Amino acid sequence: MPEFIYKARDRQGALMKGVLTGPDEESVIGSLDRMGYSVVMISQKVRTASKGGVSFFDRFKKLSRREVIVFTRQLATLLRTGTALLPALTTICDQTANHKFKQILEEIQQTVQSGKSFSEALEAYPAVFSELFVSMVQVGETGGMLDKVLDRLASLGTQEMEMSSRIQSAMIYPIVLVSIAFIVVNFLMIGVLPKFVSVFRASETALPLPTQIVMGISWIGRKLWFPISLAITAIVFWFRAYIKTDKGKFRVHKIWLKFPIFGPLYNKIQITRFSRILSSLLSSGIPILQALVVVEKTISNVILRRAIQNVRISIGEGHSLADPFAVSGLFPPIVISMIATGEKSGNLDVMLNEVAEFYEPEIENTVKNLTTLLEPFMLLVMGLIVAFIALSVLLPIFNLISVFRG
Repeated sequence: MPEFIYKARDRQGALMKGVLTGPDEESVIGSLDRMGYSVVMISQKVRTASKGGVSFFDRFKKLSRREVIVFTRQLATLLRTGTALLPALTTICDQTANHKFKQILEEIQQTVQSGKSFSEALEAYPAVFSELFVSMVQVGETGGMLDKVLDRLASLGTQEMEMSSRIQSAMIYPIVLVSIAFIVVNFLMIGVLPKFVSVFRASETALPLPTQIVMGISWIGRKLWFPISLAITAIVFWFRAYIKTDKGKFRVHKIWLKFPIFGPLYNKIQITRFSRILSSLLSSGIPILQALVVVEKTISNVILRRAIQNVRISIGEGHSLADPFAVSGLFPPIVISMIATGEKSGNLDVMLNEVAEFYEPEIENTVKNLTTLLEPFMLLVMGLIVAFIALSVLLPIFNLISVFRG
């Protein structure tokens, strides 16, 4: 669909510039008129071949969370300064470098221009804009506070991205260590050890137990790598299919929550996310029951999701908020106490935000402590494995030397 560059004056006489798409010039003028603009100049935008469409590589490129956050922040700023939604979308679209995201924004703009609401336009792209995002935008449109809601969404996205980034950064070093250990062990087992096998066998001397073990593992790795790879692939595919079922997902999530050290950490991360999202929804004016419905769909853990569902049912029956949280057994006493205090004082959104603020540094410290403890442990394990392989090679060599001397 062609694009038209326009200059128009709004009801206050201010000059506005932008780009709108439409089948022809008359339809674009009609759209501007419905927006309350008086057209001063309009002309069709000429597209260059290099900028048109989405490239082959862009089709496979995922949109980063940062790009969505920047878009949300920019749109909130433009709306707050008095810019109408369509011109604001046009302005952001014109300066978007990612061609894939640019195309999505153009399609959203066209949908809004056709008469649908902004939230309905966003709903067509669930991979980019989550259900939480769409629900909060819908509330912002209804209450006439879209700029404030977008600001909250941008802040929420930034906080979640920062916490996720800190956790990922803390895990980089252990992952690098594991990768190096895997490469070193495979090199020794497959590249180095087989060269000594013929010498050991030719000597016809009894091989030490460590050497027999390592040679057996090396033989399995060299001769049976293909069926082993097939078996591992089959197990991975089966497991992925299993955890997609309700029964499998429930069992795996239940085991994960009970897993030593990592289970409580995972639970804290989920509680922090729940508190942050529910706080944002409530502060945006969404009723508690509707907010809990939205939160349910944003929580990945099935056990916690069922607990939130039970809370929602309990509130619908007239019970207090804190009691069903306590019954679930997933929320620590301090969280339940803060929820009860927020419910009584009418500041539940503030108290939930306090819960998130309380747990975020605790999660970061726990992850740092875990990685600090894991590093020497992994180095020790890697050293022991390498030493065991080296010993399995050296022991028969020492035996051969003693035989030759004898």
